Amino acid sequence: MSDFYRDWLRESARLDAVVGKGPVVARGSGLKWIETPQDVRTAMLIGEATGFPTQGTALVKAEIPAGWRSGRHSHGEEGIHILAGTGFSVIDGARYDWKPGTTLHIPYGASHQHVNTGSDSAVYLSAVTHDLDFAVKLGRLDQLEEKARDDGELARRHPAERSQFAADGRRISLHLEDAIDERARRLAGHEHQRPGKGAHRHAGIWILMGGSESPSDETNGFRAKAVAITNIFEEAPHSGSHKHAHTEAMLYVLEGRGYSMIDGKRVDWEEGDAVHVPPRMTVHEHFNDSDARTRTLRIEFGIRFFYEALWRGYEKVQDTLEASSR
Repeated sequence: MSDFYRDWLRESARLDAVVGKGPVVARGSGLKWIETPQDVRTAMLIGEATGFPTQGTALVKAEIPAGWRSGRHSHGEEGIHILAGTGFSVIDGARYDWKPGTTLHIPYGASHQHVNTGSDSAVYLSAVTHDLDFAVKLGRLDQLEEKARDDGELARRHPAERSQFAADGRRISLHLEDAIDERARRLAGHEHQRPGKGAHRHAGIWILMGGSESPSDETNGFRAKAVAITNIFEEAPHSGSHKHAHTEAMLYVLEGRGYSMIDGKRVDWEEGDAVHVPPRMTVHEHFNDSDARTRTLRIEFGIRFFYEALWRGYEKVQDTLEASSR
C-alpha cells in the first residue's frame, strides 16, 4: 500500500500550484475540432482535456450540419445554449423547438437527440459535469444512437412541440425573447428581490436559468442543480462589472470584445472566446473597453454551492473587494 497521507499532501501542494497557473481564456479561433459518435464536429472550450483546472466541469461547442441529426445519448445534467441554426431536440420522448438564443435543460439521465431542420449548420454550447460525475463514481454516459443524416423520421414521430415544460413541470426550453429582461423591469420601477446582487452594475441582464448572480430568485421554471446557464449580461461601452471572488464559473462571449482582470492579471477576449474563473476563490472583474456593447453568457455549477454550505470561506466576496478598490 502506498503512503496515502503523503499522497494527499502532494496532491494538495500540486493543486495550489496548478489552479492559479492554468489558462484563463479559451480562444474560439483556435479550437481543435474532432468528430465523435455524438457530433459531426465538436470542440472543447474549457475543461481538463484542454488544460483548464476545473472542478470536473466542461464547456463544449458542437455543430450539426444541415440535413443531419446528432447522436442520441444519456448522461448527467447538461445545459445547452443555441448559438446558430434552427431545429428541435427530442428529450425523454418529447419535442422542444429551438433557434438562436434558446436555452435548453437536459435533466439527469434523460435520453436526448438534436435535429437541424434549417439550411445552415446549427451551433450550440454544452455545459456538463462528466469528469466530476466520474470522479465520484456516479457518472454514466450511454451512446444510444450515433449521429446520422436526417431523413425526417424524428419529425414524423414528433411533428410538433407540445410544451416547453416536461411532464413533471420543470422547464426544458426557453427562447431569449421569453427570458426575464431585468433592464426592462428596472426601467419600469420594479425593485430587485436581491438588491445586494448589484444588477445596476450591468447595462442589461436577461435571466435564463437564474443563479447566484441574478437579482432575483426566479428561474423561469428551470430546475437546474448540477449545471446552469444562468444569465446573459450586457455591458455598455467603456464600462466594467464589479470586483468579486467566488469559486468556479464560466463566461462565453456572445458579442463584442473586452478584458478581464483575473487575480490581478489582464486577459483580453472577443466574440467566440470563453473565460474561466478558476476554483479557489479567484478575484476577478470584467471590462468593456470598446466603443460597442458586449454580451456574455454565464455558466455556473452546483458543486459550488455544496462547498459554500460546508465553509463560509467559499461564499462569494464582493463588498470588501469593491471598497478596497475605491
